[in-house]
Amino acid sequence: MSLWPYDNRGQSAERWLTTVLAVMVLNTVYLTWRFTALYAGWATPGTGLCSWSVGIDCDRVLQTPEARAFIVPNAVLGLSFYSTALLWWIAGRRLTAANNPVVTRVLVIGLSTASLASLWFWRLLLQLESLCPVCPWNHVLTYVALVFAARLLRKQKRGMSNENSGLLRPLAAICALWFLLCLAGWFFFEFSVEKATSAQLRQPGMPESQVGTWISYT
Repeated sequence: MSLWPYDNRGQSAERWLTTVLAVMVLNTVYLTWRFTALYAGWATPGTGLCSWSVGIDCDRVLQTPEARAFIVPNAVLGLSFYSTALLWWIAGRRLTAANNPVVTRVLVIGLSTASLASLWFWRLLLQLESLCPVCPWNHVLTYVALVFAARLLRKQKRGMSNENSGLLRPLAAICALWFLLCLAGWFFFEFSVEKATSAQLRQPGMPESQVGTWISYT
């Protein structure tokens, strides 16, 4: 459903915003998978798609304390947020009138918050000895998505209605639940890895090389 059936610029901005959000989700899916694989010992460090040299190595970055600046890994937090934003954007436009600005307004607030938080992550990245060529792109794309969303919102404020906004309340609850489930999924996985690692350590004669790669972090 198009927000502006007769405005090519509006349609273009809408498509670009959807595309940028989808790219950010795909980016965080890869980083989350790689972090998870390294954490569980499923992957050998330095063998990732963006592990090119000592100075350019996503795996080295993902194994630093900075890759988990908050309670959950940065990649998991990003995946939770961007997948929720994409769900809100796509489902919200389908549930409400095509000219409803509430969906865009909430997205602008979320992207603005993420843009401010990215300043902290930039500081962490600049402190590292190795470069992750994939990690900074989500921060850059967040700014791009915010620009598109803000432009759309300005157009929507020019006489457009809030029709069917009540339908967004259940969607907001679903999005919040999805965000929390993503975080809860990580905690469940982390608990499972720690339990398996403890069981390995209790086995006599277990070679150290076979124990999880990230024992020091668990």
